[in-house]
Order: sequence, then structure tokens, then C-alpha cells
Amino acid sequence: MSRPMTPRLRYVLRMTLAILIALALLTPLLLGASFAAFLTLTGCTRGGDPAALNLPHEAVSFPSAEFDRPTPAYLILAEGTEQPAPVVIVVPTAAAARGDRLHEIAVYQRAGYHVLTYDSRACVGAAPMALGGLEARQVADALAFLETRPEVDASRIAVHGFSAGGAAALLAAADLPQIRAVVAEGGYHDFADELAHNSAGFGVFGDLFRFGVSLTYRAITGQALDSLRPIDAVRAIAPRPILLIYGTNEPGLRGALQMAALGPHITLWQVDGAGHGDYLAAAPEEYARRAADFLADAFAE
Repeated sequence: MSRPMTPRLRYVLRMTLAILIALALLTPLLLGASFAAFLTLTGCTRGGDPAALNLPHEAVSFPSAEFDRPTPAYLILAEGTEQPAPVVIVVPTAAAARGDRLHEIAVYQRAGYHVLTYDSRACVGAAPMALGGLEARQVADALAFLETRPEVDASRIAVHGFSAGGAAALLAAADLPQIRAVVAEGGYHDFADELAHNSAGFGVFGDLFRFGVSLTYRAITGQALDSLRPIDAVRAIAPRPILLIYGTNEPGLRGALQMAALGPHITLWQVDGAGHGDYLAAAPEEYARRAADFLADAFAE
């Protein structure tokens, strides 16, 4: 005959069960918070030196509307082109310093375009990365600077960005009609939707993970996660042309297909076999041709 459960044992079992339930609920919440912190609190990362690729350049800076210090930049000059020449603003990826995406920059320079590359917000003001929303504001600072440069044709300006930089490029172009064309690589179309898609199937644990991401993102950046919707910017940019570049092996392609369906002003190039950021390495000659042809057509309109 079994002995009856003592009150103390019942209390211990109830407390153990409560702790296990609390841990089960807190774990995805904390994982979401950690994920958001990892994305936003990376700190300034190293850029590149244009001299390493023999790119003629000038170390410059321009005022920041957000911080009380100037934004360091490189103005990389095209050679053998009639002045003033068109320019491509290359948005820094994540928290990178000026000179980020140097090999893509070289493609534009060799095609006859000046390029402006500058420090991210994380480098200028030790600010957290906002995944594109706040970073878009730096493009307006860059435009104001370019309008003062005699070698720049301010009527022919494009913007290029990769990943979160691609999102920032699209968000910026939606608000800045001076931008004539956008090249966006490997970014997201709707951050909250991507998060929901990737955490689908986990039920309440997925909900808690997303809540942890959203809450922490707002606490760190002061912005709502739902504001990260480049797909809305794509609609606002029309009829100005957009070139989307994505690898066939990256998750963001799902969102790129949704954006590409929004109008004839959008061209989607799916780079066969490429992953996130491998586009130039996977198809160097085609990359150079497509980028040059896209801008030539955009600036001819």
C-alpha cells in the first residue's frame, strides 16, 4: 500500500512544476531578446581601404543630422569620364565603416561612376544598429554633401546596399526623390514577416520569441519592429527603377519575389548557386554587366 503524499512533497512538486513552466516560457522570450541584441549591438566594424584595389579616392566627411560629429567617408572617383559624372551612394552594411563592399564599389568605379562610401551610425555615434530604418537617414546627409561637389552630377544619383544596407537603401529612396535608381542585395522585405515565417510551427514558443525580439528592438533603438517594411518603400519608389540581387540559396529570396511582383520598375536577378552576399563572386562578369547596364538605363530616362 502506497503512502499518502505529504503536504511538503505536494508543495515541492507544485513549485517544481511552476519553475519548469516559467523556464519554458522565459527561454524563448530571452532567446528573442538575445537575438535582437545580437543584431543591434554589434559595435563599429572595420571597412576597407580603397588603395588596396588601386581606386583613386579622397578622404572626406560630411555633417550628420543625427550626431554632433561629422561622418567620415571616401569619395571614390571614376577615371576617364566626362565631368561632372553620376555617383552611386553605397550604404554601409550593418555597423561597417567606410570602404564596406569594396569589390562592388570597384565595379561601379570601373563602369564610370563616382562612389560615396561612409561610416555607419555605429561608427559615427556609437549608436545601435536599427536594421535599416534609422540608417536610411544617413543617405539624406550623403545627398546634401554630394550636391556641394563639382565633380558630381547631382541629377544622376543611385544608391546601393546589401542586406540591412539594402533595406536602408530602399527605405531612403522612398523618401528622397533625388535618388534615381536603387540596387538592393539580399535584404528583407518585411522584417516582422520574415521573423514570423522563420519561427512558424513553434506555437506559443514562436510567439514568445517574436515578442522578445520586438520588445528588445524597441528598447534598444526606440523604433517599432513593424516599421521595417522595405516592401512598402518599393511601392513608393515607383516608377524609379530598382534592381534586386539575391542568391538562389538564401532565405530572403521569398521576400524578393514578393517585392518583384509589385511592378515593372523592379528587376530581380536571381544569382544561380549564390548564398547571402556571394553574388559578385558567383558571377563576376555578369554582375558587372548587369550593374552597369541597369544604371545606364536608369540615368538615360
